[in-house]
Amino acid sequence: MKRIFFICLTFLSLSLYGAMGSSVTIPTQEHMKYTFGNHRNHLVKSMQENQYYKSMAPMNEEDIRKHLSDEGYGVRGVKLRDIASELVYQVYATDATAKDIKLYVDPANGSILKMEPLQ
Repeated sequence: MKRIFFICLTFLSLSLYGAMGSSVTIPTQEHMKYTFGNHRNHLVKSMQENQYYKSMAPMNEEDIRKHLSDEGYGVRGVKLRDIASELVYQVYATDATAKDIKLYVDPANGSILKMEPLQ
């Protein structure tokens, strides 16, 4: 029974972090460098990761904020993320009905790849 639960949990986690459809992909070597290991608490590694992601993104954070504000979203936070070797902006925002949502935005053209309601 535990084995079946573990297998189901594994497939669920893979489906949550599957391909987003971003037009900006991260080379495998860089993806491995910044994804694996315990560098989240290491200040220098975190800065290097953020600088590398910013250098790869065609649109910067201000452009994404302006683009989403023009579409009627209230943007609270923006962060570049590497999800399955694809670079996306993870945006916390509110929609027109004042519901909190999480958006995944393509850094090349500002299109919304995925929208999740926050609870």
